Amino acid sequence: MFREFIALEFLTDHAKSKMPLSKEFRLFFFMGELVYVVNYWDEGDYGEAVENYELGPFIQVAKAIKSTFFTMDIAKTADGAWVIIELGDGQVSGLPDNADIERFYMNIKLAAQERLLW
Repeated sequence: MFREFIALEFLTDHAKSKMPLSKEFRLFFFMGELVYVVNYWDEGDYGEAVENYELGPFIQVAKAIKSTFFTMDIAKTADGAWVIIELGDGQVSGLPDNADIERFYMNIKLAAQERLLW
């Protein structure tokens, strides 16, 4: 399978591999609700917080995904647009070191309680 090449906005070079890193975020969805967003990379200056970006279009796409818990990795392109890079199974998608783990699990708990799962 081939994928289209999309030039992404440069963030920094990886400290060890020197691989170029791009501005990416990982969005976690639980029961159709966005429960957590985190910088994908621990390195680099992301500038604005992700809360300053319009995530509405990605939330709309997520509503069509038939999965209880999944991630959506998004990235900013070199021309300033945003694209979905990958969807993943939430239970095997990692949290970066910069994640607020307590907040992550609390948000999942709150989303579950809203749906009376426990």
